Amino acid sequence: MKLEIIDCAFRYGEKEVLKGVSLDVRSNEILCLLGPNGAGKTTLFKIILGLLKMDQGEILADGKDISNLSRKEIAHFMAYVPQHHTPPFPFSVIDVVLMGRAAHINNFARPTKYDLEIADYSLETLNIAHLRNKNYTEISGGERQLVLIARALTQKPKILVMDEPTSSLDYGNQIKVLSHI
Repeated sequence: MKLEIIDCAFRYGEKEVLKGVSLDVRSNEILCLLGPNGAGKTTLFKIILGLLKMDQGEILADGKDISNLSRKEIAHFMAYVPQHHTPPFPFSVIDVVLMGRAAHINNFARPTKYDLEIADYSLETLNIAHLRNKNYTEISGGERQLVLIARALTQKPKILVMDEPTSSLDYGNQIKVLSHI
C-alpha cells in the first residue's frame, strides 16, 4: 500500500500551520517526522486520519482519495497510536486491545475466537500479556502506551501512524517498541 500526501495546507484560524507538505510512504517503510513542539506534526497526523480537513491538497491511498472513504474503510488499512490518551471508562486491557478489531466486526457482533487470538498475540508480542485482565485505568502511563500500540497492531493495518509512541516508556520498553516497528 502507498499513502501519498500532496501539497497539504492547513490553518487554525489565521495561523498557518502546514503549507506545501508532500510525502509518500509505502507499507513496510518507516517514516519519522521530526520537528519542534507546535510545528504541526500531530495536526498532519489528524489530517491523514480524516479528523481534520485540510485547506488544500489531497491524500491518496493506493491512488484513491481518502476523503471519499468512510472511517471504517480507512480503519481497514490505517491504525493510529495517539500521543496521549485519557481512558473514558475502566475497560479491561483485553477489551481496549480488542477495540482494534472494531473495523473488522459487524455492528452489534461480538469478537470471534480469531479476534481474541490476534489480540492475545499483540499483547504477547509486546510482553504485556500479564496485563490482559487488569483495569486499563489502573495501569501505569507507559503500560497504557504499550496497550494502545497492541490495540493498533490488533487492527492489522497496512499503515501505522504513531504520534510520539515511546514518550511515556522507560528505556527498555522504548527499545522493545522501536525494535518491533
